[in-house]
Amino acid sequence: MATTTSIIVLLKFFATRQKNAIVDYRDFCEYLKRYSEHHLDEQPSLACYLEDPVPALQTELDKLVESRLVAIVNTSPEKQGIVVVPFYIERFTERYKDISVNPTLPFPSEADLPKGTPGEIITRENSADLISKLLKHQDLNDKILYGLSLPHNAPSILLPSTVSVVTLIEDAVGKIQNMLKKEEHHDYFLKKLTVSNPGREMIVKNFFNAFVDRPDHSLETLSQTTESFYLWNQLCFFIKQDYEKIKDYTQEDLSCLQAVYITEVGANYFKNEAQENAKKEGALKTLENLLLKPPYYFTFDEIIKFTDNKGVPLLGQYSEEELKDFLHKKTQDAQVQELPELLVFKTYDEQRYFIFKSKVLQLILRLCTDARISVLDAIKSHWTDVLKAFDVLPEMKDQKAFEDRLEREIRIQSPILSALLHSSFLPLLSYDASGGDDTSKISLFVNGQLLPYSDILLMSRQELLNDAKIMLPFWYSMPVISWIAKMLLRPPKKNRNKKQKTRAEQYREEESEKRREDETTAMMSQNSTVSKKVALREAARNAEQTYVPASSTLNRELDSYERMWNHRLGKETHNNLTEDVNSLIRDYIRRTIRTMKVESFTSERIESLAESLMTAPSLQKIGEHDALLMYIKLYMIKLVKNIPM
Repeated sequence: MATTTSIIVLLKFFATRQKNAIVDYRDFCEYLKRYSEHHLDEQPSLACYLEDPVPALQTELDKLVESRLVAIVNTSPEKQGIVVVPFYIERFTERYKDISVNPTLPFPSEADLPKGTPGEIITRENSADLISKLLKHQDLNDKILYGLSLPHNAPSILLPSTVSVVTLIEDAVGKIQNMLKKEEHHDYFLKKLTVSNPGREMIVKNFFNAFVDRPDHSLETLSQTTESFYLWNQLCFFIKQDYEKIKDYTQEDLSCLQAVYITEVGANYFKNEAQENAKKEGALKTLENLLLKPPYYFTFDEIIKFTDNKGVPLLGQYSEEELKDFLHKKTQDAQVQELPELLVFKTYDEQRYFIFKSKVLQLILRLCTDARISVLDAIKSHWTDVLKAFDVLPEMKDQKAFEDRLEREIRIQSPILSALLHSSFLPLLSYDASGGDDTSKISLFVNGQLLPYSDILLMSRQELLNDAKIMLPFWYSMPVISWIAKMLLRPPKKNRNKKQKTRAEQYREEESEKRREDETTAMMSQNSTVSKKVALREAARNAEQTYVPASSTLNRELDSYERMWNHRLGKETHNNLTEDVNSLIRDYIRRTIRTMKVESFTSERIESLAESLMTAPSLQKIGEHDALLMYIKLYMIKLVKNIPM
C-alpha cells in the first residue's frame, strides 16, 4: 500500500482488510498509531498520531462526517464504531457490474446495508431530479451514496457515485428486456401493444422483437423522438400498469417495477433533450436563412435580435454561448483551399459585420450601382460649386487624385462597400472553389490588384467634369467676361472648398425638421385622428432606422431593391410593374392601418405584414422574393411616414 496521510483512504483500507464497513474506533486508533510509527520518516505530518491519536483523528473525522464519507455509531454501550461509506460504494459498484452481466440480480437497496447503519450516510433525492441532473453532468467519484426515491412507495435504489447514471438506465432496460424474453410476458405485452395500435401490427411486431433481441440498441431507442420512442413509451405504460396492481411483490416484480420507473425517467429526459436539440437546430437553421436575406450583412447585436416567423426571438431557443459557437464554427470551418462559409469584415469605425461568402459579390454589385449614383451626384455638385467660384481642384485634371477622391467619397457614401473592397477575403474569393452564383465570374482584381475605383463605378473623370461645366451659366465659357467675373465675384480663399453635407446628412436634417413640425402639430391639435397620424409617422421613422443605414436614405434603398426584383426591359414596362406593386402595397396598408394600434407598428409588425402580402398570387410570380420583401417593408414605411394630416 502506498504511504498516505489521508484518513479516509486509511479507513477504507482498514475496512476492506477486515471485510466490514464498521470500523472499531479504538482498533483504528491503534492501527493509525502503528502506521504513523512505521511511516514517520516518509511522512513527518504523521507525528500528531504518535502519542495520542484521538484529538487529531477526531478533527479529521468531524470533517468526514460533515461530508457524509463516514458516520459515528455506538456498536455497544462502551464501543464506538466508524461507518466507512466508500466501503459500501465499492461493494455496490461491484453489484452494478454483476447486474450488467446478470439482469436477474436486484438493484442495491437500503435493505442491503447492515442493521444499525445510520441513514445519514445516504444522500436521498427524487429519482427524476437526480437522474436528470446526473445526465447533464456527472463526476464519477467514491464520495456519495445516492438513494433514489421512486413513485408509489417502491423501494428506493442505492446508486454509488462511482457508477454512471447511464449504466443505471442500461441495467434497468436490461431487466425489462430480460422479463419480456419470457414466453408468457413476451406474448402478453406484444398483444397489448398490437391491440392498442390497430393497422400497424407489423410495425409494432418489428419494434418489439428488435427491442427484445437487440439490447445494444435499447438506449438509442430511448434517445430518439421517433415512432419507436412512442411505442416504447406505450410498452412502459402497460408494464407499469400491470405491475402496480400486484399486492404481494416478489423480488423479481420489484426489480421490474423499479426498472420501469428508472427507464421512464431516462426516456423523458432523452425525449426533452431531443426536442430541445430539434428546437435549437430549427432556430439555428432559421438564423442561417435570415443571414442569407437582405441586406446580407449583420452585426452581432443585430443577430441577437433576430426573430422567427412568429415573432419569437431566436435567442432563447438557443443560448448566447451557442450562438457564438455557431458563428465561430461558420467563420472558421472550411475545406482545403476554400474560404469559410461565413465571412467577417470591419468598417472604418471598427463595426464588425458577418456575411455569407455566397452573397459578397452580389452585395458588392448592388452597392456599386447605388454608390455610383450617389458618388456621381456628390462630386458633380461639388465640382459645379467649385467651378462657379472660379476655382480648380487637382482631381479635375489628375487621374490619381480623382481615384483618391472616389475612394474618400465611397467611404462616406457607402462605408459597407468600402469595407468590402478593402477586406482581406475579397482577393481570395475569386479563387475560392465554391464561388457561388454567376456573380463569382466577375473579377474585381487584375494581377492581384483591385481595379481602379473609376472602373468599378464605371465613371469617367472627363465626362464628369464636362457634366459639371454644363451646369454653369453660359458666360463662364466666354473668356473675357468670365475673367472679369472672376476678379469681382471670386470668394475669399477661406470660404472656398467648404465641406459639403452628404445627401444622407441632408436627409436626416429634413427628417428631424419634419419630426419637430409633427410634434408642434400634435400639441396644437385636439383632434385624436391627427394625433394618431402623428404617432404613426413617428413609429414609421423609428422603424426606418432598422432597415435604412445611416449612410443612405429611404428612397435610395427603395431604388436599390427595386432594381434587384424588377428586371423588366423597357422603361414603360419597368415602371408599370413597379406601379402595380406599389398600388397593391398601398391598398393593403390602407386597409390595415385603419384598425392598427400605433404602438404595434414596429419592425416586427412590418415584417409580419410584408410576409402576409408576399403570399398574394400576383407577387409570387415575381422573382427575387427576398429583395421584393425588403422593398415592400421599406415602401410600407414610406407610406406611413407620409400619411397626410
